[in-house]
Amino acid sequence: MRVLVSGPRGGIGCRLVAALTARGDEVVGLSRTPVPGGVAWDPEAGDLDPAPLEGFDAVVHLAGESIDGRWTRSHRDRIRASRVVSTSLLASALARLDSPPGVLVNASAIGFYGNRPGETLTEASPPGVGFLAEVCTDWEMATAAAARAGIRVAMARTGLVLDGTTGALPRMIRLTRLYLGGRIGSGRQMWSWIDIADEVAALTHLIDEPLEGPVNLTSPEPVSQDGFARALRRAVGRRVGLPAPGWAISLALGEMGEALLLSDTAVVPTVLEASGFEFTQPDLAGALDTELGRI
Repeated sequence: MRVLVSGPRGGIGCRLVAALTARGDEVVGLSRTPVPGGVAWDPEAGDLDPAPLEGFDAVVHLAGESIDGRWTRSHRDRIRASRVVSTSLLASALARLDSPPGVLVNASAIGFYGNRPGETLTEASPPGVGFLAEVCTDWEMATAAAARAGIRVAMARTGLVLDGTTGALPRMIRLTRLYLGGRIGSGRQMWSWIDIADEVAALTHLIDEPLEGPVNLTSPEPVSQDGFARALRRAVGRRVGLPAPGWAISLALGEMGEALLLSDTAVVPTVLEASGFEFTQPDLAGALDTELGRI
């Protein structure tokens, strides 16, 4: 297959490019500063030449501004534009092609569901409230032009990705080794996660299988934050970890900390499992051991 991947140098993108290349696909990157043979675009300027997009079998759109850091007004604008504006630009360009791809796999996130204590969330669950829920809703709606043109659109609602080499997990490991990996807030809030190997395999599955609409990319076993912290302490050999009260998280990190660390979002991959996908790391302890072994 010929596959176009936006964000090919990101934590997930580079792993996906390697996996697709290893199985014999021709992978081309779509980025602001493309590598030789890649395709260039400037979403902020609305600049995307459709001609180089002809003839791809699949497109995977992963690019987006990091949500780490305080959500100032300018940061919020970048988060939204890098997802909603870029997706709308890409979807519209794909819809106008003489030879459009068969599928667009578009990144999304479990932030779509917001803070939902006591609920088990599937793809049929309605959106939540808050900044991330609004962004994710608009992000997914921005694919509409591609869907109207007959392109199969799958929206990958990804949870916390566990990768021992990049992203959130290395920071968690460092804090845990410093005896700071304790309970956050009440610790009862549910965290939905996925190992990087399963994330890449699931994205590949969305390319290959006739799935469309929202698809949760999370392990079938969400855990409480306290359970996650305990498992990580066992994995790194620490018996205790200092807790962080919820008010301290809110004070230090603002709405970003509340949305990412204190929200209760128990998501299950109903559509993915029903399609026959098999997780290699459904268990948190096994996933943490695997990722620690990669460091």
